[in-house]
Order: sequence, then structure tokens, then C-alpha cells
Amino acid sequence: MVKGNDAYCRAVIGVDVGNTRLTAAIVTPDGDIRAMLRYPTKASEGADACYRQIEGMLLSLLGEAEKQSITILGIGVGFGGPVDYRTGTIIRSHHVFGWSSFPMRQVLSNRFGMPVFLDNDANAGALGELLFGAAKGHKNVLYVNIGTGIGGAIISDGKLIRGERNLAGEIGHITVVRGGPKCGCGKYGCLEAVASGTGIAKRAMELIRQGELKTKLPMDSVTSKDVFEAAMDGDELAMKVVDETVEHLAHGLGIAITLLNPSMLIIGGGLSEAPEELLLNPLNERLKNYAFDVALEGLKVVNAKLRYDAGVLGAAALAIVGGEMNDD
Repeated sequence: MVKGNDAYCRAVIGVDVGNTRLTAAIVTPDGDIRAMLRYPTKASEGADACYRQIEGMLLSLLGEAEKQSITILGIGVGFGGPVDYRTGTIIRSHHVFGWSSFPMRQVLSNRFGMPVFLDNDANAGALGELLFGAAKGHKNVLYVNIGTGIGGAIISDGKLIRGERNLAGEIGHITVVRGGPKCGCGKYGCLEAVASGTGIAKRAMELIRQGELKTKLPMDSVTSKDVFEAAMDGDELAMKVVDETVEHLAHGLGIAITLLNPSMLIIGGGLSEAPEELLLNPLNERLKNYAFDVALEGLKVVNAKLRYDAGVLGAAALAIVGGEMNDD
């Protein structure tokens, strides 16, 4: 294992491709971040602009690695949407146009002349928590990434479960509200549509327009962060939105817990930053209404330990393990 003070350090670069933020970092095998870059995603400009951002960040970090006498052994990319892990191709993005069928692994490998590993951000985040965070020592884990969208990852007997098309764990696209709001995937009532950061903001705006509940939230633009901050201050409308969100999450996650029987449920992504008294604690309590009671015995429900850096450390973890724990 490489230590930070070694004269000739070996490391990887992790790239977290989020729908609102791009993060890239030089990471050693023990999880030490040696340099990091973080920029807003140029989502409105499409995939081409986003790729140019990624390429520029990688060039900057490779230059920094040279300054620090660090040898970069590979690149790991965690993408906010479904990917084909085996071919290294992005299947699509529900939030940024132009990514469909983009051969990310091939393009980056050709450009930088080193191994590249691509996976969805939830699988990457789960792997990061397994190597460096809350899941260390656990073999059966359900990781749920709640941000602009909702993704999930399943670790069973210490290995990522992928499914036929690398879609195992896509909990954001199970239906929890029949006839509910339209999701980015095209279906209606998905967990992502009602409990993601985007869904929370849309629900708040819907209630603001109805004008039936008291609120200090603005009428023009609201984020999920605004909603949770207002709920902490006792805002009636915000508290209703948070209450609905917790109920939807308990519904979807309760089903998953009954099916998978994990020893730990980890909440990652932007919503893991929400006050525990508003999200994690009531979620833990309401899971009893949806999950098989025996499956809840001994279950630990925690926020991602890696918090804001979970995505980029998870992406780095993809390159660190080099796929060895993910292939049968």
C-alpha cells in the first residue's frame, strides 16, 4: 500500500460525473486524496461540453501528479446514469443530453494511454464505502445514492451484484406512487420522481403554486436544500414535503430490504447531508411499516461516511481494484 510520503507514490484518478457537479481527484490506494478539482457540470450544453470538462480536469491532475512525483496507474469514472460496465459504454443520461452510447472507456483510454474503468455512480459509491468508509467489515450492503436522481447498489457476500445489463440496484426506477409524477426515465411514480433532490424541489413548487400551506419559500425557484433548511425552521409546506419524501423512501427501501436482507443500508449523495432528525431518523422508524420485521433485525441505517467525497473516492476505488472483485 502506498503512503503519502513515499518518494515515488502510486495512485489513480477518480472522476465523479454528476448531473450538477464534476469532481476529479488523485487518490492513493489507502484513500488519501492528494489533489482535487470540482466544477459545476455544463449540463445545459450537453455531453460534448461535459466531456471537454472531464478531459481538461484529467490533464490538470496529470500535471499535478507529475509535480508531486506520483505515478498514475489508471482512471476510474463513476457516471450518474446507467452504463454497460463490460464494454465501458454509457447507456444514457436522464438529465444531460448526448451521452447515449458514448464509449467513455475507449475514448479516455485512447486519449490518456492507461486503463480506464467505468461504472454507474451508485456502484462506485458503494465500492468506495466498502474500501474506505461505513461498509468496511460488512459483506451485505444496500447503498442508495440520493441526489439529482436516485441510484442504488447491492453488495452481496462482499461482491457487487450487477444483473444481466448492470442494472441491479436501480431502485430509483421502482414505482412507489401509482399515477405519480413523470420520471426522467419516461415512467410515472418512480421513487426518483418523488424522492430525489429534483423530485423534492418539484413537489415544493407544486405546493407553493397551490397556495394552501404557509411557507417562506420563494415562488420562483426552490432546491431540495432550501426545503430541508426551511423544514428545520418549522416551515409548514417544507415539513410536508420532507414528510412525504421520507414516506416514499421508506416504501421503496423497505421493499429492497425485504428482498436483499442487508446488514447495512447506506444513504449517500446530496441528501445524506440533510439533518438526521429530518431524514435518517424518521426513515429508520418508518421502515418498520414496509420491510419484513426479521429483515430489520440488526440492520444499521447510516449516512455515507465519505459524505461529499463519496462519489470521487468511489470512482477511484473502481480503478484501485481494477475490476477484480466485480467480475465472475
